[in-house]
Amino acid sequence: MIYAILLIALLMMAISAVRARAIVLRAVPAYRALQQTVSAAVESGRGVHVSLGSSALLDESALTAIAGAELLYQTAARASGGDLPVTASTSDPVTLGIAQDRLRRAYALRNRPEVFKSTLARWYPSGDASLALAAGVGAALLDEEDSLALLCGRFGAELALIAEAAIRYDRDLLPHSTQIEGQAIAYATSATPLLAEELFVSAAYLEPTPLNIGAAAAQDALRYLVVFALIALAVLAFLGVNL
Repeated sequence: MIYAILLIALLMMAISAVRARAIVLRAVPAYRALQQTVSAAVESGRGVHVSLGSSALLDESALTAIAGAELLYQTAARASGGDLPVTASTSDPVTLGIAQDRLRRAYALRNRPEVFKSTLARWYPSGDASLALAAGVGAALLDEEDSLALLCGRFGAELALIAEAAIRYDRDLLPHSTQIEGQAIAYATSATPLLAEELFVSAAYLEPTPLNIGAAAAQDALRYLVVFALIALAVLAFLGVNL
């Protein structure tokens, strides 16, 4: 069953990539707001901070860490022309290396490799509710004159502390969390939070190549297929049909 779903996903991605020019992706307000706030930060000479939270490559949040690193790259590439460098934070030491690599690649893409420093990505002590991470991000927003806090990864209740700091210092906030309590706080503190799986399609909205658009379209189509399958199975079970 799993192999069949993966095969369907690959086929749909390939077909969607070929027809990407005719595909109109659903609107995601968070990505529109991200492009506007990053442009405003560059024009005003302010910085951008991207935090990956406690997402880690060696546990169940590995996909979130990879998706967050991709969003970090896309954001840094857009903001790399600014006066202040993009900074990043994480509470996982392995993810720290990925964040450093994405920042290095973003500045190399814009022919500004001299701007990159490994210290632009910071590690803070880990924990289920890492107050050190929240304190570090809050300090970065104030001390480094960052105008945007982009939170993309695994955050718990500590997201409230980061959001409070962003609101107090009049910074833009674009939050996301894979945890229920973190997502609830994100929804309550921002007009344009990243919701659920929207994190995994950042490339399609920020770097809309045919392959990226096809991947996002395939993901949307698979979501509807899964919903349809669940409804069909529930109806069959209600009718007493044994599969």
